[in-house]
Amino acid sequence: MMHISNSTRISALIAANAQVIDQIAAISPHFRKLKNPLLRKVLAPRVTIAEAAKIGNCSVEDIYAVLRPLGFIIDAVPQSVVPTVQPQHVVAERAFNHSLDVREMIAAGHDPFQRIMQEVRLLEPGQTLLLINSFEPTPLFRILQKQGFEMAVRKVDTETVYSYITKISAGQESAQEGNAAEDLFQVMADKFCGRFQKIDVRALPMPQPMVVILQALETLPENMALFVEHKKVPLFLLPELKERQYAAVHRLGDQGVQLIIYKT
Repeated sequence: MMHISNSTRISALIAANAQVIDQIAAISPHFRKLKNPLLRKVLAPRVTIAEAAKIGNCSVEDIYAVLRPLGFIIDAVPQSVVPTVQPQHVVAERAFNHSLDVREMIAAGHDPFQRIMQEVRLLEPGQTLLLINSFEPTPLFRILQKQGFEMAVRKVDTETVYSYITKISAGQESAQEGNAAEDLFQVMADKFCGRFQKIDVRALPMPQPMVVILQALETLPENMALFVEHKKVPLFLLPELKERQYAAVHRLGDQGVQLIIYKT
């Protein structure tokens, strides 16, 4: 039996018991996306129980009620989740500088996270991105609020949500760059949980680390990511990855740098 709390991710529930998909999907129309394997792959690793409740416009207890009969044990703590800074909910339209509609990407089973982050990075202080989605992207807010962004949400109808993402200042973004990188690493670690091929190139002389990594990518299954233990951030490798349509995120480890390399 699995102990769960507000901060347990939906992907962990599904991994423990596949019946979770049907049970949660019955709570809210927004959760029916979990029945689509491609959408489940995109959404489930990022969303916690508390965030799912917010997306589905239901209570955490509504979700717990369908999980208890499946044998899950509810822990009282930790209480977590929704971003520490709640997005403002607005009724009227707001001015914006750029817009991005990700509904078709999600419906096609594509992960819009990298595309959204590309647009966000283009914003100058004071500028706003209008993100159009079919639900309130609470996990995204959790990441962006740590990077110095403000969010406002306008629910246009049951299938359309406008999220206004405004960059506050360049200084805030710079000061929190390390936290942002750590957050992005964790997002990808959650997404590919249980689907890693791991290699350690720390003991290899240059340029063997790059050679070994590129060779590993040639045989990497499409639905997996490469987890690399490295001595440092491999700056010369990054352009090679981009050319091969791979992306990489990293964080500092106890004995070097850890990288997750995945197909874009």
